[in-house]
Amino acid sequence: MAIITISRGTMSGGESLAKCISKKLNIPAISQEILKEASNRFGISQPLLLQQLEKTKGLIHGNSTERGLYLTAIQLALAERAQKGPFVYYGHAGHFLLKGVPQVLKIRVIALLKNRSRTLSDQQNITYEEAKKRILKMDESRIKWTKFLYNVDWRDPALYDMVINIDAISLESACEIIICTLKQKEFEQSPESQNIIDDFLLACQVKTALVTHDQTKGLGLDVTSEKGSVTITGSFETGGIFSSGKHRIRNDLVEVAKQVEGVKKVLIGIENIPVALE
Repeated sequence: MAIITISRGTMSGGESLAKCISKKLNIPAISQEILKEASNRFGISQPLLLQQLEKTKGLIHGNSTERGLYLTAIQLALAERAQKGPFVYYGHAGHFLLKGVPQVLKIRVIALLKNRSRTLSDQQNITYEEAKKRILKMDESRIKWTKFLYNVDWRDPALYDMVINIDAISLESACEIIICTLKQKEFEQSPESQNIIDDFLLACQVKTALVTHDQTKGLGLDVTSEKGSVTITGSFETGGIFSSGKHRIRNDLVEVAKQVEGVKKVLIGIENIPVALE
């Protein structure tokens, strides 16, 4: 059985759909739990974690290291969940953070703005116009957020395996359609898919070690793993024409990565960007 990720706008019915799938398949439906696991692991308050994740300004310089830490923390929590078995995730950008994990059914739930606004208006006892204004603001924030982090439009249907219009299809029918889809061969689990998930988890563990270690944090690196062989790629700045900084960082990367249990070999594929001397 696959992992299911649900992307939705505010008041689009994504949470209700996730809980329906969870009940019918007897698998966990998770969202804020991932934030809790990430915040507990790194001693970050959940409100701060959420606030930093949703920021799209002031991140290029001062907060880029923090953002990398927060995203890595959430990705590691998702990887640990994936290793345990199927679940439904309706939190922050699960289909992006689980990139590379096999048999992930990526769903987008949509609904008319007027219906979403009425739901929010009734739920929070505010006017329809105020509800509409809030929803548009939250949607715009999510659009900017995914554009900033992943250079994609969160609304693009090509990012998903299935787009469900919850205004046209009942919650129960949508749930049954998804369950039927999960029975297709594309979403059958196999020993090979479990090995890929194990590799994904090890890569996340190594990346976490790198972004939290004083010698390697803030480098903006990517990590992949295959049967214990870890590959670290990326780029960093060094001063002048000398390569000593590059060699030192390479050695630091290997040293930190090898401290992670399960790592058998470390391969480095990085480029340095010289900083012009004044």
